[in-house]
Amino acid sequence: MKINEAAKQLQTSTWTLRYYEQIGVIAPVARISGIRDYTAADVNQLREVLDLRDCGVTLAEIKQLLRLENQAESTAARQQLLRDRARELRLEIGRLQASLNHLDLKIDTLAMDSERPLVGSGTN
Repeated sequence: MKINEAAKQLQTSTWTLRYYEQIGVIAPVARISGIRDYTAADVNQLREVLDLRDCGVTLAEIKQLLRLENQAESTAARQQLLRDRARELRLEIGRLQASLNHLDLKIDTLAMDSERPLVGSGTN
């Protein structure tokens, strides 16, 4: 299938598909008369790449995962890479939750401050 069809099926842009090929996330796609011809296997691999990307896995990590996939006994290494990413995401979630809690406290403080009368407002 042509790049436009693949992009539509994957709900992404043609730019993204070209970019992933250009930086080596995926292998170069076969061409017919210079036009990319995506196979079902290409689309499945791209679907996996996009899924991993949506999970917060970096493109560098995805490239590493795909390289490991083609090596014997790589399951443990791939699992470890994904465990490391999951740990980093959990830490980020913790930081974001702390920031959210802090903002909520500031919002509540501002709300309480706006309900208090101003002391010494010049009404003597």
